Amino acid sequence: MPMTVSRRHASSLGSQLLAFFVLTFAWSWSFWLMSALVNGRSQVLVSGLFIVGGFGPGFAAVAVVGYSEGLRGLRQWLTRCLQWQQRWLWMALAFFFPMIFMGLALAAHVALGGTLLASPAAGHLLLAVVNFPLVFLVGGPLGEEFGWRGYALPLMQQRLGWRATSLLLGVVWAVWHLPLFWIAGTAQSHMPAGLFLLSVVASSVTFAWLFNRSNASVLPCLVLHTAVNAWATVIPFMVKPDGSNLRPFQFAVGLLVVTAMAMLFTRDPAAAGRGSA
Repeated sequence: MPMTVSRRHASSLGSQLLAFFVLTFAWSWSFWLMSALVNGRSQVLVSGLFIVGGFGPGFAAVAVVGYSEGLRGLRQWLTRCLQWQQRWLWMALAFFFPMIFMGLALAAHVALGGTLLASPAAGHLLLAVVNFPLVFLVGGPLGEEFGWRGYALPLMQQRLGWRATSLLLGVVWAVWHLPLFWIAGTAQSHMPAGLFLLSVVASSVTFAWLFNRSNASVLPCLVLHTAVNAWATVIPFMVKPDGSNLRPFQFAVGLLVVTAMAMLFTRDPAAAGRGSA
């Protein structure tokens, strides 16, 4: 009997995960494909469709949890996602980790004779400060993290373990961005696809490590995702629309891959997280 219950439970979780991914892709790709179709006509409409599409993972997680567990289960899930019982060191690490990597990559680029380009927020401290909450709200973190890390990650790693899950979820996360390569103005539209895939998979490992190290809290993942996207407007390491400035991004991805590989060889971060609570 216990084996039957276990199999039924696993089957139910598998069905819920499948529903989550189908809803995520259906929601996001529908809005992003519409955004690509109207591209060049109305920038406001393009941006609006782009932003709404980015909430696919979060919408899907809320829909699946709400349908399968009801309103009470949804509240409990949100409470688990937003719990915080760890050291604030992990929040600080999440905030400054991207800045350090981008800075090191840019420093290596300049040391090898590269040109230091101006960033979008260069010389505008207020713009840089305001950009962080703006990025949090509409730039990806709020719409994505409750889905990828808050919902899919813990369910998948029950069966696959955190290492395989972080890699597999990273591939899914990268493929999810695919329509953005055809929307002018997005970072993906002028970025080498292979390099982007590598960066997202490596990022998925760091997010999974931080999530488990923080006792399954989504909060540091929200901070990390916000920091990654926001620091990119302050530190000029991203590829430009004309394809220039590629080397700093290559260096940053290289550092990220090395870090992700080191994390994959560490002990179970969930066990470490419980030990430091």
